[in-house]
Amino acid sequence: MRFRSVAFVVFDGVQGLDVFGPADVFYFANYLASVAGEAEPPYAVEIVAREVGPVRTAAGPAIHAERAVGDPALRPDVLLVAGGLTVGEAAADAEFVRDLAALVERSGEAGSICSGALLLAATGFLNGRRAATHWASANDLARLHPEVIVEPDRIFVHDGAWTSAGVTAGIDLALQLVRNHHGSEMAMEAARNLVVYLQRSGGQQQVSTHLAAQQSANPTIADLLAYIADHPDADLSIEALAAHVSMSERSFQRLFTAETGLSPGRYVERCRIDAARALLEQTEDGLAAIGARCGFASAETFLRSFKRIVGVNPTAYRRRFPRLPLVEIDAVVTGP
Repeated sequence: MRFRSVAFVVFDGVQGLDVFGPADVFYFANYLASVAGEAEPPYAVEIVAREVGPVRTAAGPAIHAERAVGDPALRPDVLLVAGGLTVGEAAADAEFVRDLAALVERSGEAGSICSGALLLAATGFLNGRRAATHWASANDLARLHPEVIVEPDRIFVHDGAWTSAGVTAGIDLALQLVRNHHGSEMAMEAARNLVVYLQRSGGQQQVSTHLAAQQSANPTIADLLAYIADHPDADLSIEALAAHVSMSERSFQRLFTAETGLSPGRYVERCRIDAARALLEQTEDGLAAIGARCGFASAETFLRSFKRIVGVNPTAYRRRFPRLPLVEIDAVVTGP
C-alpha cells in the first residue's frame, strides 16, 4: 500500500472543520490499514502555515503549524488549502501567495477545501480549470479570478486540481482521494467509521430541497415545503398544493416562487429527485419502483427528469454507491 504525505495549508481564522474533517478521513484510512495488517500507514498529515507555530481557528482554539509554507524541503504528495472567512486576508499576502505557488508546484496533487479556492486561485493554479467552492464564495471566486471556471453547485470538482464546496464537503473530497488511492472499500469503511453520508458524488447539489424547507421565512410555505419533502409520492399538483394551504392557485404560485426562487412544479420535481437519489443509494429497488415511490407518473418520466437534473442516468448514479454486506458493516462500526 503506497504511502502518501498530506499537507493542509492554514492561516489565522481558518475554518477548523476544513482541516479536521478531511484529516480524520485520512486517520481512519490509517486505522483500517493497521487492522488489515499493513506495516505502515498510508497517510501522514501535517499542518503548514506562513510560519511555524500556533494558528488561530475561526472558532478560537489554535492549531500548531509544523512546517512553513516556504520550506523548500516540503514536498507533499497531497496539498489541500483550507478556507475560512479570513481567506481574503491570506490571499492578499503577496509573500504567502508566492510561497504557496512554489509549494503547489512541488506537490504531487493539489487542491482546496471550501473558500480555500480563493487562496489557491491567487497562485494562478486554477486558471483555466473548473473549480468548486462554498456557495457563498462562488461569486467572489468568479469575480476575482475570471480565468477560473466556477461550478457553484458542485460538492467537489477534479480538473487537474481538487476543489470542494463548503466545510463538510471537504470530507467528501478526502473520501474520493482515499477511493482513488486505495479503492472503494477503504473509502466506504472510512465513511462508515465517521458516520457520514457515504461518498456523495461531486455532481450533487450543495443545497438540497430539504434545506430550503428550513430557510423559508413564511411559516405557511415552510410547512408546505416540509410536507412536499416528506410526501414525494402524494398529489403535488399546483391545484392540490394551493388547496393544502387554502390559497388561490395564482396567489399560491406567486408566494411560493417568491419564497423559494423556483416554481412549484420545478421545486416538486427536484424534491422527488432528491428522494430518488436516497433510494438509489440505500436500497436495491428497481428503477420503476423507485420512480413510483417518488411520485413520477411513469418510469420514462423519472428517467428523463433524473438525467436532466443530475447529469447521469439512475443506473450510472447507483454505481457510485456500492454496498458492503451487513456483516462487514457491523464489523467496521466497532472501530475506535
